[in-house]
Amino acid sequence: MSLALDSDVARSRPATHTLADILTARGLEAANIVAIRNTLHPDDISSDFRSLVDVIDANALPMLDRMQDGPRIAHGALVLSFAALDDERARLTGFRRFLMRREGIVPTDIVYDYDAAHLLHAFIARAQTPVFYDAFDEDGLDDVVGQLVVQWPLPLERDIIGASDAGLVVIVR
Repeated sequence: MSLALDSDVARSRPATHTLADILTARGLEAANIVAIRNTLHPDDISSDFRSLVDVIDANALPMLDRMQDGPRIAHGALVLSFAALDDERARLTGFRRFLMRREGIVPTDIVYDYDAAHLLHAFIARAQTPVFYDAFDEDGLDDVVGQLVVQWPLPLERDIIGASDAGLVVIVR
């Protein structure tokens, strides 16, 4: 191909950006951030929570990702929380710092969230090692929370990955 045609082809293709590109452009180090893709576990389904949309509508998603089976997120980690969508996509729902609780200690905002009590009880019933986290909002991504959508890399069972993973491709900003 000629140089002119090569540049025309390059211009006609949309630019592909990874999540790491977006973070770096904002002065954040993707290598030091974790991304979590939240879904509703089949054992957590109830008449109140039939899908992840119900969890989001009840404002219970910020609680859901703070309950993990085992210490899957390091104490003090910066975490990008995503809600699973169709077609392996996920929407950014929060940017927070997670602080791991001592074993058996549930944060009071989770214990006393009566609207989402079923999620807590179902999680405790199914988890081998229930671990809970406190979470504190971080600055730097407020304008893209709720807007940024990424393609999540396969296999989807890898629901906690580094934000620098090259498979986290931005679809919508």
